[in-house]
Amino acid sequence: MVAIETDVNRPYVPADGATLTATVDVEPGTGSGSRERHILLCLDTSGSMDGAKLDQAREGASWVFGLLEPDDYVGIVAFDSDAEVVMRPQRWGDTAREDAMHRVEQLSAGGGTDMYDGLDSARAALDSLGYRPETDDAVRRVLLLSDGKDNNHDPADFRELAADIDGSGIRVLSAGIGTDYDEETIRTLGTTARGEWTHLESPGDIESFFGDAVEQAQSVVATEASLELDAAAGVEVSEVYRALPQAQEVDVNWSGNAATVPLPDLAERESQRVVLKVHAPTREELGARSLVDVTLTASGERASDRIAAEYTDDNAALAEHNESVSLDHRQTVVRTELGKGNVAAAETEVEKMTRIHGEDTAVVEEAQRQTRLVDEGGRNERESATRIVDDSRIE
Repeated sequence: MVAIETDVNRPYVPADGATLTATVDVEPGTGSGSRERHILLCLDTSGSMDGAKLDQAREGASWVFGLLEPDDYVGIVAFDSDAEVVMRPQRWGDTAREDAMHRVEQLSAGGGTDMYDGLDSARAALDSLGYRPETDDAVRRVLLLSDGKDNNHDPADFRELAADIDGSGIRVLSAGIGTDYDEETIRTLGTTARGEWTHLESPGDIESFFGDAVEQAQSVVATEASLELDAAAGVEVSEVYRALPQAQEVDVNWSGNAATVPLPDLAERESQRVVLKVHAPTREELGARSLVDVTLTASGERASDRIAAEYTDDNAALAEHNESVSLDHRQTVVRTELGKGNVAAAETEVEKMTRIHGEDTAVVEEAQRQTRLVDEGGRNERESATRIVDDSRIE
């Protein structure tokens, strides 16, 4: 059974209003593990993939085949100067492994990089299965691997395509390998389509990327997850981020006082967290007030809570501060900026954290460490900075 829990850094606010930091923790519950997986491998086979990278992509595909159940579906799209559907999505129980491996072994490298057409073809291939979100709870994944830049499209084009793919109920897990791929494109795909983005340091990491993604899909307990925000009159919400499982900024569209925050599919043992800023307006009457009603929906299940505060003129109460909630938000902002390579912006946030919370606070020390690593390192350090390994907050 899915559940959510909210918290705020300031449980009490003055009559003239204040800005609060809030967290929404999402617990996925457990499931039967019987959902179909619709997996589409979208592989860069441009000339730069020749050699070890393509060899390891073949090994990764073989590893995926070994993880599939009979009712799962798998397909392959390869892209270089053009996209080709190498294997249309088909039920694994009806597929001869030898035939699937023969198709993989026939992959060869050459030509340019039309990643856009590759992704569009991957979406169309999965859509051919006739998925409908209102009746189908299949876990749908595009696993994209590339080592280069698209020859004709920029990240903004991919943002629009990824949004369309996400609207089809497909999550994109994107991986860039090496030093020449377009980081912003890879990041945009994973973030916009509610998946993840990953940097692969060497060809040997490809097999793990594919295998981990397929195994994670097996643990999904609910798809099409989102948080519905219903703000009270005068309340403003800003700076919305997904903090877990990967730090990502969320573009929230409001309709009146209501908005939806899209979430990745919910998986067992993988808590999610959303952090946001809430401005509590001026109120003449003191007392407890609900600022934002929050409802989680996922695969037909619902769970509700609210972001609330009490208006008071008690100075002792107004001094109360839940430091961990403030740190959660600032830490997420730092990690998001580091993922983009924006070290200067991250350093500004770290300075704020240090000034407010002290340089000996564990989260501040970790933010300082991650910022140094990204400043001195490269793509691997940027991607690693977006993930919180140790969820303990304050010592």
